Amino acid sequence: MAIKPGKEWKNLMTMYYLMKLDRRVPQDHQKIKARQGKKIHKLMKRAYDIPFYRKRFEECGCTPDDFRSAEDLAKFPIMTRAELREWMQKELEGYSEEDGTLEIFKTSGSSGIPLRFCMSVREAACMNANWIRVTMFAGYHPLRGKMLSFLTTHSHVDPEKGDSFIQKLGFFRRKVVPEHLYVGEGMKDLIELINSYKPEMIAFRKNVLVRLAVYAKNHGMTIYKPKVYTPVSEMVDDITRRLLLETFGDGLFDAYGCNETGSCAVRLPGSDNYYIYSDTHVLNLVDEDGKFSDTEGRVIATTLYKFDYPIINYEVGDRATSETIEGVRYLKRIMGRTNDMVKHANGTETSATELMKIPNGITGISQFRYVQNSMDEISILLVEDPGDTSHSREEIEAFFTKKVEELYGYPEYHLNFCWMDEIPPDQNGKMRCFICEVK
Repeated sequence: MAIKPGKEWKNLMTMYYLMKLDRRVPQDHQKIKARQGKKIHKLMKRAYDIPFYRKRFEECGCTPDDFRSAEDLAKFPIMTRAELREWMQKELEGYSEEDGTLEIFKTSGSSGIPLRFCMSVREAACMNANWIRVTMFAGYHPLRGKMLSFLTTHSHVDPEKGDSFIQKLGFFRRKVVPEHLYVGEGMKDLIELINSYKPEMIAFRKNVLVRLAVYAKNHGMTIYKPKVYTPVSEMVDDITRRLLLETFGDGLFDAYGCNETGSCAVRLPGSDNYYIYSDTHVLNLVDEDGKFSDTEGRVIATTLYKFDYPIINYEVGDRATSETIEGVRYLKRIMGRTNDMVKHANGTETSATELMKIPNGITGISQFRYVQNSMDEISILLVEDPGDTSHSREEIEAFFTKKVEELYGYPEYHLNFCWMDEIPPDQNGKMRCFICEVK
């Protein structure tokens, strides 16, 4: 009978991995490549003993000895979300969460298809340690610091219990608040909470940070600037970045990842690129022809710390651009979900990436969202930036109209402009910038 690891065991494992993982971004590219190559080979040797992956080795005609670098992963089959779901369903057949030997995770469904998957407690502990060290990369000290986050960020924390004994001594302090309480005029209460608590780190969803910034501007309020802050679970577009930097200061760090892999990469304050955690992850890009690319493509992730339920060459569902410096890949821009596609009357589909770029060409808006209502109609939801009135609503609408016509030709789409006080998040709490409602 398997022994239930328990919370104490997981906490000990988290501390163990925190001591092993990089706590500063390494700078020696030669050592990064060499270490990553060894980890890839070790992972593939383990995967070879797992039936799901043994079939994939047979499919590509390779053995673990063929994989000793990030580039070698181009030989291995790409794993889709559907394939991961099928594998996880087989692994979880007959398993009861009451057993406690595995940790069961569920995605939010922002891609349109929710996913249930498992990790060993050891893997979950390493994932936790990975996130803690990411905050350390950004300059936060988890032992001495004070964090403010939503319940969704630390779901195992009960906000009703208050501080633990350790936290009362001044260590690992954090305040966790339910997200649903802070909407509309509740933003005022949240601002007052931030100003009184004075956290060194804030971890909220991007749309909440944006709504805080807009509310503060509209009501002449100032918000305490933490040492570091991060938008959780949502990517940051350029308009949002400018607004957040203006409101919360220069401590913005943008971590990238997904539930299945954990955090994979981070753009630290003052940096132009995302550093990919070379000791725990590999991120490659695949172009439209299915070939690995050095510049732009779909994100393919491999986790180097998961040996019980490995994730190898997993198609995350996002697009990105990258550059390689001395053999080490850095992400430059993350464009978002590939399943958010613009549909055209001729039956084709195109990425919404170019639509996302349009707001960067004009100032005066703090939020935007495109909703494709039909084959010939797109609604554009906009929120004014109360701190920038350099362009009128009419000028902004004319700019969007011109750029959409240049992109798709006239008159493929009729544009409906809708000005709002704020754009509400999706039901799962996230904020998508493009939504296609055409079935």
